[in-house]
Amino acid sequence: MNQLLKEDDGEFYFRPSSRGNDHLTLTWKFCEGNIVHIDITELDKAIGANIGSKLKISDETYENLQEIVERYITPCNRSLREVTQHPKFIKCSNLEELQKAVEQEKEGDASRIPYKFTVLDKYPQYIVLAYMPKTTLVKEFIKVKPRGYYFHHQYH
Repeated sequence: MNQLLKEDDGEFYFRPSSRGNDHLTLTWKFCEGNIVHIDITELDKAIGANIGSKLKISDETYENLQEIVERYITPCNRSLREVTQHPKFIKCSNLEELQKAVEQEKEGDASRIPYKFTVLDKYPQYIVLAYMPKTTLVKEFIKVKPRGYYFHHQYH
């Protein structure tokens, strides 16, 4: 993993899993220090084969490692790049910094609903969106997935 931290965002490698010989792990540098470990279940693995003929991540099945790259990693990296290039994206080291940035913007114009995006090491594979409609900060944890996003709301 230390080697992966030196690589560019979006880089990844496949490795054997500690879960057993019918699993692989996809280790992915999501963004800066945000490293994601994705469990891959090998299905239909013939005796003596290096890898199963079907690979499963959550409820999605893939034919080979290249298909995982094309249908999982590449779309996720594209989505993340769009977010990190957005003018409202900021680099933060924790939720408190994100909250302060949103509060400062709100102080400038109380009638606006300021918002910011960030990626935090504490939340692998998530983009954190914070906004302040009135006086309460709302945080959304958005999981980057190959076919869309998964939202989790949290009010502060």
